[in-house]
Amino acid sequence: MKSDNRLAAGQILPAATREAADDGFRWVILLVIWSAFTVSCVDRFAWASIAAPVGHALGFKLALLGSLTTAFYVGYTVSCPLGGIMADKLGSRATLAISMFPLAVLTFCFSYVQTFWTAIALHLLMGFAAGAEYGATIKILTVWFVKDKGRAFGIWATGTSVSVVLANATVPRFAAAYGWQTAYQILGIATLVFSAICVLVVKNAPVRQAVPRISGAQIAALMRSRNVVLVALGGAGALFGTLGFVAWASAMLTVAHGLSPVAAGSILMWFGVGAFLSKPLFGWLYDGLQGYARLVAVVDLAVFIVLLVAFGNCSSTWGYYVIAPFLGAAAYGYTPLLIGLYTQASGPRLAGAAAGFVNTIWSVGSFISPMVAGYVFAHGRSLNMTLGVIAAGPLVGAIFLCFLRQASDFKLS
Repeated sequence: MKSDNRLAAGQILPAATREAADDGFRWVILLVIWSAFTVSCVDRFAWASIAAPVGHALGFKLALLGSLTTAFYVGYTVSCPLGGIMADKLGSRATLAISMFPLAVLTFCFSYVQTFWTAIALHLLMGFAAGAEYGATIKILTVWFVKDKGRAFGIWATGTSVSVVLANATVPRFAAAYGWQTAYQILGIATLVFSAICVLVVKNAPVRQAVPRISGAQIAALMRSRNVVLVALGGAGALFGTLGFVAWASAMLTVAHGLSPVAAGSILMWFGVGAFLSKPLFGWLYDGLQGYARLVAVVDLAVFIVLLVAFGNCSSTWGYYVIAPFLGAAAYGYTPLLIGLYTQASGPRLAGAAAGFVNTIWSVGSFISPMVAGYVFAHGRSLNMTLGVIAAGPLVGAIFLCFLRQASDFKLS
């Protein structure tokens, strides 16, 4: 009873008890930021799911509908490094609030769009708001998870896969039933709710752990870090392959191989299943083989290239179904590995800035790949030629990763 009274009066819990509480609470934090990230990604993908009917209703030209998505990613790319630095300087929770509250308001306001240029401006601002979330999230996971941070990164990264399914499953249905304006208003309110939950639940660090703020000199040193730069370039090459395949896989299957859109969609659904399962699996591999994470990433990219070749030379629909989930796993499995590698380089103190810088470089690969692959496919209509160009990305990425230093040396001075 005396012990209970002392605790009730505000006595500090023993260190072991605090550690046990923090150990459980970090999984709560992971669930909260995963949910918030998933909702913000639904905001990101919502337009693509209803672009054709809504663009027609608003009088937008068909050829310009993709410009809204491009505008979003322009804002996102500009915001990523700024958000990462903010997370290190102001704290992750404050940066999440600065990111998600404006995103909620802007998403809600998009429901009132009437002109094309207003739509472009709002998507640009939505991307700018969303971009800051990435660095803050990686910072939180790096601080709260140590031995099992690979699993945390892998689980969190599934949010993009889930959000694509949610956006395409819910937004068109809400738009058809209640109007596209209502769909965006619901998204804005949902984003606002999860923003509030983040602010109320998320803590920058465990009670026993202080996270020092960073200086401009440390940020400059980070940008010069050979290993962080190599991970950034390696990831850009990997994403060049991933996004190039995702953007043109359906067209390649239907146009070059004559499959029906339904069959192509079914094949790519299994690609998505493999992608979803691979992220936590490779995160687990990172935790178990941390000293060999670079090697695992290189092997994964090599398998990615081999499977792209196999996909291009496949001659049966059944063969596509067999290859697709493994291709999806290889095309996305490197994600938690590379996040683990660059946060290993930066340490918790600079994890936000590292995430922002690296993700900005990765975005370049994401931007360029669909355009390059589309140009090759449009002029040759050759599946093998297009996949060959796409495979050049992971090949270059694997070469960059081969020059990383061993994990023991993988630190900023």
